[in-house]
Amino acid sequence: MGFLTRPRRRALLATLSAGMLAVSAGACAAGASGPTDEITIAYQPGIGYAPLLVAKQQKVLEKQFPKKKISWRMLNSGQAIRDGMVSRDIQVGSGGIGPFIVGASNGLPWKIVIGLDNANLQLMSKKYGSLADLRGKGKIAMPGPDSIQAVVLRKAAEKQLGDAEALDTQIVSMGHPDGLQALLSGQLAGHLTSPPYQMKEQKSGARAIVRSYDVFGEHTFNGVYVLSDFRKYNPEFVKGLQDAVASSAKLLKDDPRQAAAILSAESGGKVPAAELEQQITAGDISYATKPTGYMAFARFMKKIGLIEKIPASGSDYFFANQFTKGGT
Repeated sequence: MGFLTRPRRRALLATLSAGMLAVSAGACAAGASGPTDEITIAYQPGIGYAPLLVAKQQKVLEKQFPKKKISWRMLNSGQAIRDGMVSRDIQVGSGGIGPFIVGASNGLPWKIVIGLDNANLQLMSKKYGSLADLRGKGKIAMPGPDSIQAVVLRKAAEKQLGDAEALDTQIVSMGHPDGLQALLSGQLAGHLTSPPYQMKEQKSGARAIVRSYDVFGEHTFNGVYVLSDFRKYNPEFVKGLQDAVASSAKLLKDDPRQAAAILSAESGGKVPAAELEQQITAGDISYATKPTGYMAFARFMKKIGLIEKIPASGSDYFFANQFTKGGT
C-alpha cells in the first residue's frame, strides 16, 4: 500500500469521521453504556510496549480484578487497534501519536490515560546515507499511512528536501517484524521503525538516516488510551491499569535486569534476557509516563492535511491524572 496523496487523505478522513462519530453518538455496543467484565487490551510488537508486557506477564490486572475476563491482543498497527476500539472489540488501546490524533480529530471520544515511553525512532537503510540519496530509489516501510513513523518521515522530508510529500510514492505499510526482514533481505530502500528493530538492523549493517528527535524533539512513542464512556463506567479498572503501567515503567528504569527476565518469560524464552536488557537500556528509548509532544505532532499533521482540527492545548488529549499532568 502506498502513502496517501492529498485527495486520498481527504477520503480517509471522511471515512474515519463517519465511523468515529457513530461511536461518539452512542452506538449500542458491548461496554458502551456501563461497566464491563470482559476487557481486551491491545498492543503492538516491540519493547515500546514493555510496561504493558511486564504487567501482562505478572498478571497484575488479573490478580487485582479476578472477576473480569482480561484478554491481550497483539496487532501490527495503531490503525488496526483504533478500528477495534471503534467497533468496541477492544476496550484498552495502546500505540503511537499518529493514529491516536487522527482518531481524536475525527470525533473518536478517547483520551490518553498514561504514557508508556519516549523513543527516538529511526529510518534505517543499508544502501543510502540521506533522504536525498534515497529519494526515488525504492520502497520505505512503516506500520501505516497515519503511523507516528509516517508523520516523522514527512516532517523530515519537509526539513531536508523542502517538500513533505517528496517520498509519498515510496511508502509501503508493513509491520515492524516483516519490515526488519524485508530490509535485511534487500527488498526495501528504508525502514522507519522503532526499538528494538532499529537496533537489530544497525547490527546487521544498516544506518540511521533520520531520527525523530531531530525533527520533533523528544516525544512520546506510545501511550495507553480508552474511550470516555469506558473510563466513566470502569474507573477502578482504569486506575488499576495506570498504576500497573507506572509500576512496570519504574521497574524497567530501576531494575532492567529483572524486567528483562520477565519480558523473556513473556516471549516464551524466545528472546534471551541478556538481549532484552540491552534493548531496555539502549539510548533510543526511555520509559516515561508523561505524554510529551502530542501538540507538536498535531500541528504538523494539520499542516499536511492528515487531520482537519487540533485542540486548544495538549491537555485536551489526556484524561487528567497524576501521570498526564503537565503533558504537552
